[in-house]
Amino acid sequence: MHTTWQETLGLRWPVAQAALGGGISTADLAIAVSAAGGLGTIGLMPETEFAAEIARASRELDGKPFAANLLMPLLRRGHVRACVEHRVPVVSVFFGHDPAMVRQLKDAGCYVIYQVGDEAEADRVLGDGADALIVQGCEAGGHVRSTQRLANLLPRIRRRHSNVPVLAAGGIFDAASARRARELGADGVAAGTRFLLTPESHAHDDYKQALLDASETLLTDLFGLGWNAPHRVAPNAATRRWCRADARAPRWLAGLNTLFEGPSRLLPLSAAASLIRWEQPGLPLFGPFPFSRQMPAGRGDVAPLYAGECVAQIADIRPAADVVRELGTAFAGPAAGTGDGPAAP
Repeated sequence: MHTTWQETLGLRWPVAQAALGGGISTADLAIAVSAAGGLGTIGLMPETEFAAEIARASRELDGKPFAANLLMPLLRRGHVRACVEHRVPVVSVFFGHDPAMVRQLKDAGCYVIYQVGDEAEADRVLGDGADALIVQGCEAGGHVRSTQRLANLLPRIRRRHSNVPVLAAGGIFDAASARRARELGADGVAAGTRFLLTPESHAHDDYKQALLDASETLLTDLFGLGWNAPHRVAPNAATRRWCRADARAPRWLAGLNTLFEGPSRLLPLSAAASLIRWEQPGLPLFGPFPFSRQMPAGRGDVAPLYAGECVAQIADIRPAADVVRELGTAFAGPAAGTGDGPAAP
């Protein structure tokens, strides 16, 4: 009998909540998703808070699996230490490589899922020891590793790594989009924007409303101070003021963002995140930290409003458990064009 990845982890549904960093996906969201039978994920935040949220999720879930995310450009030693010391069941990794870190996590008993943006990166992380892949299409929100749409990329990685669990990310927000991902060959889905728009997410209410009002997104590099990489956001005052016609930042600003990458990694993550207090639409020094519940109102003009293209099709705030069940049911019957499929739990 074939054992699916979710059965290996003890999940009811093959649904992962994508990591929403900067204090957006705390233990509240991760617990709600995992309690509903999916895989909740604690996003990256300053080390002390990260460890505390992991401890709370572990305590309240009482053996149910959850994940913690290691976002490589913002990683500090304390993040890895928290995952190892608390023996987090699943660790998701994104936007960078460290084979020694992967070995350390696996030695601690962690199941390692790597989010990748192309075939070469999939080959590399599996060689490093990753247990599963999240294949990200360029329609995804937040930082974007891929230059290809999910429908083009996922089948190629599926064929290349037929025996590895592959989850789909980018444009997953309802049962129909989850079914399409399954038909492309996905063993499960990872959703971000849809889980951000839940009561359990710690995105600021103004951020959530901005996404509910959004009809488009931009792939830009504007919010790149300290991490100059492409990211998909909903428009705000900063993008309207500074983005060029192609949605990119002015070249001089992109250079400044890159220049600050090295020094920013010497700062405690809490200090780097606090720089948002000095941001304003007329001063283009915009960092990657999102508009969380902990920030004062009005920061939506200058903070990145991360969102995937699917945001234009989401019109409500919905409990995380409902999202898990809706996405999960797409995997409950036979896949299109096959005579079999995982049985409904």
